[in-house]
Amino acid sequence: MITIPEETSEHVIAGVLRYGSLISTLIMALGVGLMLVRGPGVSLPAYHRIRLSLLLPGLISFDPAALTEFGILMLLFTPVFRILVAIVTFALERDAKYVLISLGVLAVVLLSLSLAIQG
Repeated sequence: MITIPEETSEHVIAGVLRYGSLISTLIMALGVGLMLVRGPGVSLPAYHRIRLSLLLPGLISFDPAALTEFGILMLLFTPVFRILVAIVTFALERDAKYVLISLGVLAVVLLSLSLAIQG
């Protein structure tokens, strides 16, 4: 049986949250910076569902609005990665109760995100 010290798992979870939010913030800052330099580009409509089919071409062309939206999307998915790390940690500790609870939380979060994202 593999056991992970509690302190190690807490550091991993904290790192996921810290670096996930840092990277997403940097991507959003890049988008806002490009928007200030180049203008809004192909502006995305306000209050819309995220359409992944439109987001990818915008990212490839470094569209400022698409970069900003991608940063926000990454920020939304940071807690998902945190939950996945918790599931793995609990599974390695063979704590079935908390694995099931974490899977339930993951299901609710993914359902909520799927309502905001349109493929």
